[in-house]
Amino acid sequence: MKIAITDANIFIDLIKLQWLGYLFCINLEIYTTREVIDELMVSQLECVTAFIQSQQLIIYSFSSEELEQIQEMTAPSSLSTPDKSVVFLARHLDAGILSGDNPLRKFCLAHKLEVKGIVWLFDQFLEFGLVNHQSAISQMTHLLSFNNRLPLTECHGRLKEWKEK
Repeated sequence: MKIAITDANIFIDLIKLQWLGYLFCINLEIYTTREVIDELMVSQLECVTAFIQSQQLIIYSFSSEELEQIQEMTAPSSLSTPDKSVVFLARHLDAGILSGDNPLRKFCLAHKLEVKGIVWLFDQFLEFGLVNHQSAISQMTHLLSFNNRLPLTECHGRLKEWKEK
């Protein structure tokens, strides 16, 4: 099983789509950091709590030494401490990252870290038979209505592809 470190925006989008449970059905071992969890609003935290309690979502808490290393990490100022915590943990666990945050994605790509986003997750949900094409079309359209940071060309390409199926 492959390990994926998840950033807050993935949780937020999946919660809004009411698709969070699918994240734990695609043969990934899902981790996040305490710093990412602390970014979530109370209502969002309530949504992830069941997955934490069932140990489907593993929360990594850093030692004080690791936190110091994260703070000292050379990274653009656009990366927050939670972003850097995701990178640090991905390196530590030799894992991929799930994020839609553009500065974080660019940093990962520049440092040869595997990074996937919400569009890739939609592909996985379809591949694993968790959703059908009509549901993917509906939810991608909904996602585009509230998330203005999505890769529009990729999203519209998927919508076109799924409509043809």
